[in-house]
Amino acid sequence: MLERSVACLEPCGLRALQPHKQALRPTRQLHTAFWQHGAADIELTAAWRALMHGPTAHSMTASSSTATRATTKKRRHGTMDHSAMSMGTGTGTGTGVNTGTVTDADADMVMSMGTISLDPARRDPPLNASAFVLDFLYPAGAVSLMRRRLSPLSPRRHDRLRLRTRPSHVSPRLYNSSLPQKQPDSPSAPSQRPAVENSHTHTTDSGQGEYGLGGKDPGEATSEANTVSPQDHALHEPVRPPNSRQTVSSLSSTATGLPPVSSRIFEMLRGSHVSDWSHDMFVSAVFAGLSRATFPEALSVFERGLQVRTLDNTALIEALDLVLAFALQFPTTEFLNDIWKLYPEMTARLDFNMIAEHLRNSASVSGLAEKVLVFQNHIAERLSDPSSDETSREALQALQKLLVRLALVSCEEPHVIPLLLLSKDFFAFEDCLRGAREMNRGNIIQDVYVMYRELPGSSPSHAALHIAFGAYTRADTPVGNMLAGVKLLWDDWHRFHGVPSRRAYQKHLGFHAAQGNKERVYSLWSEYVKRFRDDPEAGIFNAKEGSKTFAHLLQVNAVNAEPEETQRIFDDMTDKFKVQPATYAWNILLNAYAKADDYDGAIATFDRLCEACGPDTYSYGTLMQMAGSRGDLGFAVDLYRRARSTGVIINDAILSSLVDAYCQNDLLKEAQDVCTRAAIKGVDTTRMWNKLLYYHALRRDLASINKILTVMADKDVAYNQFTYQQLLLGLALCRQSQHALHLLTVALKDNVFQVTQTHFQIVMGALLRTGEPALVRRLSLLMKEYNLPVTEEVLFRISQALGQWHNMPPAQRERRSGEQWIGGALRIFFRIYGHKAGRETEPKTRQTSRPVEPRELLRSGREVYQFGTMMQIFAQLNNSVQVDELVQLYRHVFQDTSNHDGLLPISMLTAVIRSSHHDQQHDRVVATWELLFKQAKMAARSVGSGGQPQPNIISPKYRYVLSGGLRVMQEMLFQAGDAGGLLDLVRVVRKAGFEIDSKNWNYHVQVLVQMKRYKEAFTICEEVLMPNWTGWYMVRAKQAMRNALPLDTRRQGSSPRHLRPTATTLYRLARAYLELDRSGPWSKEDAATLCDIESDCAQVMRAIKSMARVRSPLEDEIFGPSTFPYAVEASGPAEDKDEFAPA
Repeated sequence: MLERSVACLEPCGLRALQPHKQALRPTRQLHTAFWQHGAADIELTAAWRALMHGPTAHSMTASSSTATRATTKKRRHGTMDHSAMSMGTGTGTGTGVNTGTVTDADADMVMSMGTISLDPARRDPPLNASAFVLDFLYPAGAVSLMRRRLSPLSPRRHDRLRLRTRPSHVSPRLYNSSLPQKQPDSPSAPSQRPAVENSHTHTTDSGQGEYGLGGKDPGEATSEANTVSPQDHALHEPVRPPNSRQTVSSLSSTATGLPPVSSRIFEMLRGSHVSDWSHDMFVSAVFAGLSRATFPEALSVFERGLQVRTLDNTALIEALDLVLAFALQFPTTEFLNDIWKLYPEMTARLDFNMIAEHLRNSASVSGLAEKVLVFQNHIAERLSDPSSDETSREALQALQKLLVRLALVSCEEPHVIPLLLLSKDFFAFEDCLRGAREMNRGNIIQDVYVMYRELPGSSPSHAALHIAFGAYTRADTPVGNMLAGVKLLWDDWHRFHGVPSRRAYQKHLGFHAAQGNKERVYSLWSEYVKRFRDDPEAGIFNAKEGSKTFAHLLQVNAVNAEPEETQRIFDDMTDKFKVQPATYAWNILLNAYAKADDYDGAIATFDRLCEACGPDTYSYGTLMQMAGSRGDLGFAVDLYRRARSTGVIINDAILSSLVDAYCQNDLLKEAQDVCTRAAIKGVDTTRMWNKLLYYHALRRDLASINKILTVMADKDVAYNQFTYQQLLLGLALCRQSQHALHLLTVALKDNVFQVTQTHFQIVMGALLRTGEPALVRRLSLLMKEYNLPVTEEVLFRISQALGQWHNMPPAQRERRSGEQWIGGALRIFFRIYGHKAGRETEPKTRQTSRPVEPRELLRSGREVYQFGTMMQIFAQLNNSVQVDELVQLYRHVFQDTSNHDGLLPISMLTAVIRSSHHDQQHDRVVATWELLFKQAKMAARSVGSGGQPQPNIISPKYRYVLSGGLRVMQEMLFQAGDAGGLLDLVRVVRKAGFEIDSKNWNYHVQVLVQMKRYKEAFTICEEVLMPNWTGWYMVRAKQAMRNALPLDTRRQGSSPRHLRPTATTLYRLARAYLELDRSGPWSKEDAATLCDIESDCAQVMRAIKSMARVRSPLEDEIFGPSTFPYAVEASGPAEDKDEFAPA
C-alpha cells in the first residue's frame, strides 16, 4: 500500500521514497471503494510553485480564472494591451529597409520562428499535485525525510526539476489529510482545474502573452501565494534560496525551452551580484529575456555581461548569437542598431574575425542573404553621412563583414559572388572556399578563387589553395583549363607562401603522375626529396612514409603502361632504400601490368602480393577486371571466392568484372542476375548496368537495351552520362544515326544528361557508318557553339569524314580532287600526334634497339584504334607508302625504338599484311602472318581456376582477333589455287582455339566452290551457316508471310559473329549445284558428290530449290545469261547481295 501511495506522487516529480528492490506483496487487498471515493485532488504547495515558476506563479494560480475572463473580454473588444511587447521605435535611413516601430505582430512572428525555440507546445502545464503527508501511511520521521527529499539544494534533486505533463486525474481517496485545507464543494466539477491549466495558455492583461508575468511587478508576490499555514511551514523552503547562484545553476540545466523556469532564472539573476554570474546563468538569463519577448532586458543583461571579466568569451559569443539571431529575424534594423551600439564594448572582448563560425543561430536565419544585400543600402548611407565618426564607420564595416560571412553559410549559389563583392573580406573568401564542398558549390570555386587572389593584399591560405586545386582537377573540367589552373596554383604557392608545403608537393605530384607527365613528375620529385630529405618530422624514407615517397614515380610509369620501369623503381625502393612496400605500392605495380595488358606479369605480381602483405579490394578488383574483360570466367569466379573467404569488401568494381566475364561468354542472363542481386543489396550498380548495356549494344540488340533501361528505372538505379553513352553506341552500331543525332540534340537543348565530347564522337561514328560525312563537320561546329573543346577523338572523326569525300554532296565534293580530300584527312591525323608529313620529328628520348614486348600485340586503346583505322584505309587504297609512314610514326611515338621488325598491335599488323598483299609481296605476307599467329596463341591463351594457363583455349575476347589477317591469307591462297592450303589454314586456326566470323566463313565457302571443292563447301555451309538462315525475302512475300523479319533479328544479322549465309554464298552454291546436276550423267564422281550433297545438306538444298530469280546484277554475274532451272521468276525490286538472310 505504501508503494501504491508513492506511485501516486511520482507523476508530480516527487519520489518521496525509493522503491524497494523487490516487489512487496500486500498482506491484504483494499476494497476498490477506498480509491474511488470522491475526495479532493492533491495540489502542490505554494512553496513548490514559487521555486519552479517564480513568485508570480502564485498569484497566477489564484487569479487565473479572473485573468482568463478579463483576457477573453478584451479580445472581444479588440483592446488588448501590448505595452510590454513594445520594442521602441527607430528611424530608417536605408533604401528599401523598414526601420519603423516594431509591432506586436513582428514580435509574434519572431516568437514562432525556429532560431530560438519558443513554441508553446513544448511548455508543459503546471504541476498541481501535492505532497501532503499522509499520516496513517507514513511512520514517524516521514516529515524530515520529505524535507530532505524536497530540498532544492539537494545535490540529487536538480535533475528532477524538469516540468512534466500534467498527471492524469488522481482517483479520489477515502481519507483526508491531517493538514487543514479548504475542500472544494464539488470535486468533479470541471471548473476546479481549468483556471490553473489555462494560466499559461492565455494572454494576460499585461499583454506579454503566454510568457508574461501576469501584469504584476516581477519582484512582487501576492499575499495568497506567500501565506503558508503553520503545519505547512516545516515542509517549505523560502521563496529565494540562501545560495541563489547554486539554485540558478541547478535550474539553468532545464531552462532552454521552458519559459517558466527561464523567467525564474532571469529574475533571480537580476537580484544577484555580477561576481556570482556563471556561464550558464548568463546565457540562460539572456535566453529568458528573449523568451519573454523583452529584448531590451535581454540586451541589458548582455551589456552587463560584457563588463564581467569572470565570464569567458564562450558565454559572450553564445549570448551574442542569441540576441543577434533575434534581431535579424525582424524586417527592421532597430534591434540590430541597438546591439551594434555596444560595438566598442564587444570589440574589447571579442575578435569578430574569429567568432563568425560560432554564430550558428544567426547564420540559420531564413532569408539572411537577401536581408544583407538590402541592408547594404542602409550601411552605404550611414557611411556617407558626414556626421558619423570613425568609430561608427568601423562598427558598420565590421557589422557588414560579419553579416556577409553569416549569410554565406546558407545562401543560394547565385548570391555568393554578390555577397563577396559586398565586403571584399579576406575571411569571407576563406569561409566561402572552405564551405563550398559541403554546400555543393563546386561550380563556383574557380571563380571565387580568381577573385580572391586578385584582391589587393590578399594571401590565400594553404587550405584555400588545396580547395582550389580540387576544383581545377575535377573530372568534368576541360583538360586545357585543368592544366592551366594547376600551373596557376603552383605559381601562387611561390607567390603567396614562398615555398610550397609538403602536401602541395604531394598533390601536384599525384596530378602530373595521373596525367602521365614523366618529365614534370621527375622534376618535382627531385625538388621534394631535396627539401624534405633531412626533415625528421617528414621522414620521407622511413618505414611509414617511404612507400608514399615513391608512389608518384611508380604511378607515372604505370599510367604510361611501362611495367618494366615500374618494376625497376619498385625493386630500387626495396633494395637500395630498404623501404618495405605498402599494399598500395603493390597495387600500383599490379596496375602497371594491367595497363600494359601483361596478363602473365599481373598474375605473377598478384601472387607475390599475396605472399608479402596480402591483397585488398583494389588488388582483387584490378586482376578481376583483367580476367573479366578477357572472358576468363573460371579465373574470375575463383578470385571472387578467394576475396569473399578472406573478408575483402566486395565493391562494384569486383562485381563489374563478373558481369564482364559472363557477357564475354554470352551468359547475359547470368550477368543481369549479378546486377539485380547487387541492386537489392544496396550496392551502387550503375557501372555494372552500363556494362550490361555495352555488351547488348555490341550485339545490336536494342530491344534488350530498352528492357534493361526499364529494369534500371524500376530498381531506382540512377542513369548517368555513361548510360546514355552505351545507348548512343547501340544506336550507332544498329545504323540508327538519325535517332542518335536526335537524342544528342535533345540532351543539349533540355539538359537531359551531361553531354561530353565522347557522346559527340559516338554520334559522328554513327553518321560515318551510314555514309553522312557532311553532318560530321556540322557536329564539330555545334560543339564549338556549346563551348566543348575539340578532342583528339573528334579530330580523328573529322579526318575519317574527309576520307569519305565520295559520300559528300556533289557541290561540296567537286571543290577538291580525291587526292586533296585524302591528303587533308592525313594532315589532320598527323596534327593529332604533332607530326608533319615529310619531316622527321626529334624523339623526346634517345631511341634504342630494344625488343618490343609480346604484349604489344594485344595492345588496345585510342591510339591503336586510330592508327589501325588509318592504315586500313590506305591499305585498301593500295598506298603502301602512307602505310609505312604511319608505322614509323607509331613506333616513333609509342614504342620508342628503332627496331623496324618488332611487333605491332593486331589491327596494324593486319593492315601491313593487306598492304603487302597488294604489293604482291607474298613472302612478307606469310612471314607477318606466322608472326601474328604465333604471338597471338601465346598472348591470348586463357587462364583457368588458380591462374594456370590453359593450352589451346583462347580467351573469349580474343577468339576473333585473327579474322582480318585470315581474310588476306584466304585471298592469297585462292589466287594461288591452293585449296588444300586453304582448308589446312582454317583447320589450324580453329584447332588453336580461335574462331572465324561470318564474313570469313562465307568467303571460305565461296572460294571453295570456285576451286571445285563442292562437297567441303556444301558441308561447311550446312553445318556452320545454315542454322541461322531465315529464308528468301521474295518467297516469304509470295507465301503471304511477313514481308520483313523482325527489326531486332535483322539488326543482329549485321553482327560479324552472327553466322549466316549471304546471297553471294547461296548463289555460288546454286551455281555449283547446277554444274553438278549437268555433269552428273557423264561423271560418276560428280553424281556421287551430288547424291551426298542432297542427302547431307538438306537446308542448303531447300534454299537452292526455293530461290526466286530477281534478275539482279549479282545474279547475272554469277549465273550468266542462262536461266537457272530451279529458280522461279519473281517480279519486284531487285535484291542486293545481302537481302536474303535476314531480309
